[in-house]
Amino acid sequence: MVKVNYQGRDVEGIDVSFKVDREEWNDYQLADGTELRMRLIVTDIVMIPGEWDNDGNPVYVAKSQNIMVAKCPDHLKRPTA
Repeated sequence: MVKVNYQGRDVEGIDVSFKVDREEWNDYQLADGTELRMRLIVTDIVMIPGEWDNDGNPVYVAKSQNIMVAKCPDHLKRPTA
Protein backbone atom coordinates (compact mmCIF):
# COMPACT_ATOMS: atom_id res chain seq x y z
CA MET A 1 0.00 0.00 0.00
CA VAL A 2 1.14 3.51 -0.79
CA LYS A 3 -0.22 6.88 0.33
CA VAL A 4 -1.56 9.22 -2.36
CA ASN A 5 -3.59 12.40 -2.35
CA TYR A 6 -7.10 11.82 -3.66
CA GLN A 7 -9.69 14.62 -3.61
CA GLY A 8 -7.70 16.57 -1.04
CA ARG A 9 -7.14 13.73 1.41
CA ASP A 10 -4.33 11.25 1.93
CA VAL A 11 -5.54 7.69 1.24
CA GLU A 12 -3.96 4.26 1.03
CA GLY A 13 -3.71 2.94 -2.52
CA ILE A 14 -2.44 -0.14 -4.29
CA ASP A 15 0.55 0.30 -6.59
CA VAL A 16 -0.36 -1.14 -10.02
CA SER A 17 2.38 -2.28 -12.39
CA PHE A 18 2.05 -1.24 -16.03
CA LYS A 19 3.81 -1.28 -19.38
CA VAL A 20 3.95 1.64 -21.77
CA ASP A 21 2.06 1.01 -25.01
CA ARG A 22 2.72 4.46 -26.49
CA GLU A 23 3.95 7.88 -25.33
CA GLU A 24 3.60 10.54 -27.99
CA TRP A 25 4.68 14.16 -28.24
CA ASN A 26 2.11 16.95 -28.44
CA ASP A 27 3.11 19.87 -30.66
CA TYR A 28 1.91 23.45 -30.13
CA GLN A 29 2.49 26.55 -32.26
CA LEU A 30 2.36 29.66 -30.05
CA ALA A 31 1.21 33.07 -31.27
CA ASP A 32 4.74 34.48 -30.71
CA GLY A 33 6.24 31.97 -33.15
CA THR A 34 7.51 29.53 -30.53
CA GLU A 35 7.13 25.83 -31.20
CA LEU A 36 6.53 23.72 -28.08
CA ARG A 37 6.79 19.96 -27.86
CA MET A 38 5.38 18.37 -24.72
CA ARG A 39 5.13 14.84 -23.44
CA LEU A 40 3.60 13.35 -20.30
CA ILE A 41 5.59 10.52 -18.72
CA VAL A 42 3.64 8.37 -16.22
CA THR A 43 5.88 7.17 -13.39
CA ASP A 44 3.39 5.42 -11.06
CA ILE A 45 -0.24 4.29 -11.15
CA VAL A 46 -2.15 3.68 -7.92
CA MET A 47 -5.65 2.20 -7.55
CA ILE A 48 -7.79 3.56 -4.71
CA PRO A 49 -9.66 0.64 -3.11
CA GLY A 50 -13.33 1.31 -2.37
CA GLU A 51 -13.57 4.27 -4.76
CA TRP A 52 -15.34 4.17 -8.13
CA ASP A 53 -16.10 6.71 -10.86
CA ASN A 54 -19.62 7.47 -12.15
CA ASP A 55 -19.44 4.50 -14.54
CA GLY A 56 -18.52 2.03 -11.78
CA ASN A 57 -14.83 1.79 -12.72
CA PRO A 58 -12.19 1.76 -9.98
CA VAL A 59 -10.42 5.06 -9.41
CA TYR A 60 -6.75 5.31 -10.41
CA VAL A 61 -4.30 8.07 -9.55
CA ALA A 62 -1.37 8.58 -11.93
CA LYS A 63 1.88 10.23 -10.91
CA SER A 64 3.64 11.82 -13.85
CA GLN A 65 6.29 14.20 -15.14
CA ASN A 66 6.05 16.64 -18.03
CA ILE A 67 8.82 17.08 -20.56
CA MET A 68 8.82 20.27 -22.63
CA VAL A 69 11.13 21.42 -25.42
CA ALA A 70 10.85 24.96 -26.80
CA LYS A 71 12.11 26.15 -30.17
CA CYS A 72 11.90 29.95 -30.04
CA PRO A 73 12.43 32.58 -32.74
CA ASP A 74 15.72 34.46 -32.43
CA HIS A 75 14.05 37.71 -31.33
CA LEU A 76 12.78 35.99 -28.15
CA LYS A 77 16.11 34.49 -27.14
CA ARG A 78 18.40 36.04 -24.55
CA PRO A 79 20.83 38.49 -26.11
CA THR A 80 24.38 37.21 -26.38
CA ALA A 81 27.22 39.26 -24.96
